[in-house]
Amino acid sequence: MDFPQAVRTGIEIVKLRRPAYQRVAQLPEAFSQAVLITLLVGIAQWLAPPGFHLLGIIVGPLMALLALLVGSAVIHFVAVLFGGRGEYLTLARVWGVGWVLGWALVIPVLGSLIFLWELVVAVVAVEEVYGLERTRAILTVLIPLAALLLLGFIMVVNFALIGGLVTWSAIF
Repeated sequence: MDFPQAVRTGIEIVKLRRPAYQRVAQLPEAFSQAVLITLLVGIAQWLAPPGFHLLGIIVGPLMALLALLVGSAVIHFVAVLFGGRGEYLTLARVWGVGWVLGWALVIPVLGSLIFLWELVVAVVAVEEVYGLERTRAILTVLIPLAALLLLGFIMVVNFALIGGLVTWSAIF
């Protein structure tokens, strides 16, 4: 699979056309294209306002790749817990090729909509790669997201409490 073909297939994945998911799942060599697409998503994030700091051209692509690999690992773990039968790298390449939509992050305000649609793309990827029914696939994607949001909330509350204690001790 060459890069232009991977982009066309990624667009098909974004359109939720299941044969495209299956085609990428059967092509181990598509992983390199998934990595390239993901790195370009990181550049798109860097170009999106208020980006454009110097290190962003390096950090953005690396963070996008880390998000793909770690996110795929977490989703793989949850999918297996739910009885799914699939492979980590298969999910990473299918989901990575489907990240072609992330290139639109250069357009302001689209970030939230793109994120929501990528959740839908991830659910269909879990259905296709792991053979899970829709409800289990949705839970497979949403449970790690909910855990991440909860962890973020706990961190914010802790920082607020620590900041409040520091301020309180400075007053007295």
